[in-house]
Amino acid sequence: MYKILLRSVHFLVTVALVFSNAPIALAHQQAPPADAPAATLVGYAVLPPDTFSEGPPSGQFNSNGSKAALPRFPAQPVQSFSAVQFGPACDSYYVLSDNGFGNKYNSIDYLLRIYTIKPQPRTAQGGRGKIAVDGFIQLRDPAGLTPFFIVHEFTKKRWLTGADFDVESFVFDADGTLWLGDEFGPYLLHFDAEGRLLEAPIPTPNFDGEPPFVQSPQHPAILAQSPQPGAASAANLRASRGFEGMAANPARTTLYPMLEGSVAGDPDGALRIYTFDVASQQYVTDTMRLYPLSDPSHSIGELTVINDDEFLVIERDNNSGDEAAFKKIFKINLNELDEAGFVQKEEVVDLLAISDPDDLAGFGATFRFPFATIEDVLVLDAETIVVMNDNNYDGKGGRGATVKDANEMLVLRLATPLQVAEGVGRPEECR
Repeated sequence: MYKILLRSVHFLVTVALVFSNAPIALAHQQAPPADAPAATLVGYAVLPPDTFSEGPPSGQFNSNGSKAALPRFPAQPVQSFSAVQFGPACDSYYVLSDNGFGNKYNSIDYLLRIYTIKPQPRTAQGGRGKIAVDGFIQLRDPAGLTPFFIVHEFTKKRWLTGADFDVESFVFDADGTLWLGDEFGPYLLHFDAEGRLLEAPIPTPNFDGEPPFVQSPQHPAILAQSPQPGAASAANLRASRGFEGMAANPARTTLYPMLEGSVAGDPDGALRIYTFDVASQQYVTDTMRLYPLSDPSHSIGELTVINDDEFLVIERDNNSGDEAAFKKIFKINLNELDEAGFVQKEEVVDLLAISDPDDLAGFGATFRFPFATIEDVLVLDAETIVVMNDNNYDGKGGRGATVKDANEMLVLRLATPLQVAEGVGRPEECR
């Protein structure tokens, strides 16, 4: 009966839900990290915003789920990159496109995919500065494992859409299967390498807290309660604050999913980093780390591995263009915690003060990466990382109030090398 109830309410369009007014603890105080020496831009490439892939027309639904007369776009836009991993060839990457057009209800016709891209970065030695799209993995649920109605419920292929899940992070495990972090549940989602869902979405435990699970306002169980407009939601996590970041250890046997927002009852600005054992498919209940935002209004964009202990985190404000003031990458050590369980932060890159001595990006000797959402980082080697933005198609503001944001890719040389573990970085055959 519970499954039937969830399926019956999933398609209902509800008004915005108000987050629970649970009391908020005081923010954790931690000394601000010292500024890092400037990183250097050594590669730069751009995917134009109006880039489309095969598929049905899209963008026909409004933010409340009502249907417009015609779709806005002729096909599926290739946009909003929320995570990046190494691709099937040495010159390629997999990039995860998030839920679509901004919320659950206007993304009904947006198909969830992992695209393969082939950049040709502009470097001091030349290069076109372009990004080519070279196919995709279509995420789908042919076995009907999702315990609520999906948009393509009664179709054979059962493609997944941005109204079903808001996917924001992904990694490969040691067996080559895919693990994605979702924000609507939040859930962990397990797919095979061809994009087929392998099991029901895995809920997020609250461990000793009440309620027993972490749930956003878009969680099917919360939607099933159908609160009246303006009434408080039973959710204990704000909307769009689920698993924005996720990394695996170098052996790819352990996952570290990271929430973008604070769970009700946690200190304001404290973000949970969970531990998930791939073999048992269980959360490790005695291990919980907390990441301290430099300001509770900030968000994280991604978590990625350096070695068994150290990871990189993108932290950003929510402004763009000239208003952008905080876009940084920090290094954390998951096994060095303070007495309250918080990791310590060391600044690695200030994305608003990048050295560009060869003017690869065309903005002069100092390059700013001032997009509202910067959600992709990947370690190439001890001295080099890749960073990309989520352009929130067809959003504007990063490069001008009337200019559509593109997907930009940066190759950055770090001022201080990382201690990169074996198995992290470019595959051996690609170096």
